[in-house]
Amino acid sequence: MPPGLQRAFAVAIAVLLAGALYLIAVRGEAIIADLSALSERVLCF
Repeated sequence: MPPGLQRAFAVAIAVLLAGALYLIAVRGEAIIADLSALSERVLCF
């Protein structure tokens, strides 16, 4: 893989991870509540 493409791929992964960490930090409780509600609907518990 060419070095430029490898660097672009690493930067894209880093941006995605940073965005995910930001969302967890800012909206963590809401995300957990939404996942809980979704699992109740899917698993019917």
